[in-house]
Amino acid sequence: MSDLKGTVTDVEQQPLLSEAKSTKKTSSSDEVYSKADVDKIRNFLGTSYMMAMGVCGVVLTAIGSTLDEIAVNCGTTSTAVGTVFIARGAGAVAGALVSAKLYSPPTKGNTVMMCTMVVLTGLLVYIPFLTNVVGLHIIFCGLGFCTAVTDTGCQIMTRKVQGVQAGPWLGANTVVFGVAGALVPLVDIITTDLFTMYATLSTVSVITLVTLLALPHPESADVIKYLPEKLNKGVGKSKAVGEFITKYYVTEMTIGSMVFWFIGGKVLCSSYIEDYVVESGVIPSSQKEWALMTVWVFIAVGRFAGLHDQIRLNRMGVKGIHPLYTSLVLWISCGIVGGGVIFAFQKSQTAFWASMVLYGFGNGPCVGYCYDLNNRLTEATEQGMSIVMFGLNFGASIVPYAATLLWDDTPLSYRVVPVSLFVSMIAPLPFLYLTRPLNNVTSIGKDDDKSIKTVTVESA
Repeated sequence: MSDLKGTVTDVEQQPLLSEAKSTKKTSSSDEVYSKADVDKIRNFLGTSYMMAMGVCGVVLTAIGSTLDEIAVNCGTTSTAVGTVFIARGAGAVAGALVSAKLYSPPTKGNTVMMCTMVVLTGLLVYIPFLTNVVGLHIIFCGLGFCTAVTDTGCQIMTRKVQGVQAGPWLGANTVVFGVAGALVPLVDIITTDLFTMYATLSTVSVITLVTLLALPHPESADVIKYLPEKLNKGVGKSKAVGEFITKYYVTEMTIGSMVFWFIGGKVLCSSYIEDYVVESGVIPSSQKEWALMTVWVFIAVGRFAGLHDQIRLNRMGVKGIHPLYTSLVLWISCGIVGGGVIFAFQKSQTAFWASMVLYGFGNGPCVGYCYDLNNRLTEATEQGMSIVMFGLNFGASIVPYAATLLWDDTPLSYRVVPVSLFVSMIAPLPFLYLTRPLNNVTSIGKDDDKSIKTVTVESA
């Protein structure tokens, strides 16, 4: 796969997967799939993992945007039940911790993903019928576990299937996540009640489940032998400055800390931006749903732009890691400006809408770049990817919960939202630059330059 655009074209031109399944080699071998067949299967699998990430985006945005209504059904308020984020966090942490084991051979990853999506669909359908706080916490814990296993599985399986070519695919996963998140507020506006909304959203999970069910397992012997190599030889383990960095997954933990802040700020914004609008009065309360939709639309736009850039970086090969740092810093800077604007001009409608655009656009692609960076610096392992996803799920729980404590128990009150958005974009920067000395990033690609110069001299 030269780039994701070419991949999509291949998928459109070869829509009949059944043909690939039934293809037999005419030679003396008994292979079920040829290399060309597996390339097509990889495209279909990559698309199905995007859809699964979209389901996670739907769940994350839906439970945040509808928390007010769900809390009312349970006889409480959204800020009073901030502990549901701890419940979700407990489930997410458990899911992230067991994912490495669940997706390790001989278990077939697609089977694990399908099982969790069945449970996830059931939990989504049950949400409108919740009437007590205890049940609400149990459901959030279950959603946390299922989404953690699913999104961690999407990234693990994407790296397994796409190997060293996984960078743009990992970015595409986050794009679909963002697009799905942007559609949830629209569904909320169109539908008239919780049941209709969650029944509609559940169909996305069912469609994804059927798609995965129709595809072959990438771990099967007939498929796995034609998958790309997992390790980019130009970036491998030898680039770490010490063996302990690889042994104890220091790089993955550092990148996971970045993802912690990016996703934490995003979930906080999704869950409480509507409450912020009501309490601050910065814009009319009738426009609160449009505020949430604006954030997620520009998160999706930012991810599309980021994906385009990641495809460009992927074409550069090993050397693409250097401009990757520059690109990520620029995106982070955009998000910092967005968080700073809403904090500095808290009574300005213009500043509020500008901050929603800038924060969403800047934050949107950052997680995708983190996945790409992880793919370039580390070998694809279930344990390493689970650590990164642990940071994601932990941040999605702790940051919004901490914000509710500050909201209810300190004079900061609703101002915790702009402060948290600002901090969540600045905090990842030290971790980003820590990955450079940990992996001797400055030396990456220099071996290629030396070999080119040697060849040039010899030919001369």
